[in-house]
Amino acid sequence: MEIITTEYNKKLDNIIGKNKKLLIFDMDGTLLDSMKFWQNLGAKYLQSKGKVVDKNLDNIIESMTLQESASYFKLYYNLIEDVDMIMKEILDFIEDKYLHEIPLKKGVKEYLENVHNLGYKMCVLTTSEKYQAIGALKRTGVLCLFDKVYTDKDFDMSKRQPQIYTETCRKMNELPCDTVVFEDALYAVESAKKTECTVVGVYDEYSKNDWEKISYIADETIENF
Repeated sequence: MEIITTEYNKKLDNIIGKNKKLLIFDMDGTLLDSMKFWQNLGAKYLQSKGKVVDKNLDNIIESMTLQESASYFKLYYNLIEDVDMIMKEILDFIEDKYLHEIPLKKGVKEYLENVHNLGYKMCVLTTSEKYQAIGALKRTGVLCLFDKVYTDKDFDMSKRQPQIYTETCRKMNELPCDTVVFEDALYAVESAKKTECTVVGVYDEYSKNDWEKISYIADETIENF
């Protein structure tokens, strides 16, 4: 694949090179500038239930899936709702933001169009709800650039399990060694790095405290697209 180099994506082109075939993109904090919408969402939900919230809540649930967070809320905060209802109510808080408001990060659309035109296979692997992910990607004009949109529920795994990345490669009919993974969260970078995939750490303001560790673990890092 011939790489068309522009100033803004020169480093990305060098990372991908000519021997990669599949690009796996995280969504929240990588493609979408969405983390500020998730910030304090758990606290807002619990406060709506009349609960006094631990000031470290965001740090506690940072690497949890939605189901794990809901289970934690029910147990630790003694909620009367079952886990499924807690998940639904949390998703109701954020749904409108995905469908109508959350933007792409700077340069994302142009970069995705470039690599799509070069013929790479591309998929999204997110822990968000699929209908919300598809809605946001469609609204921002990039859904058509992806071959597939996967969520953790498609694999019954979390991103703390390296197998979720190898299984994504398998579903896309490519080898991990031919794959580049783009992630902004430390735990996901750590997990993907345990595979044969090339891992690119993407800077996000809400993961800035982990950036030094991400930079050490990932094969490459970028501050933007």
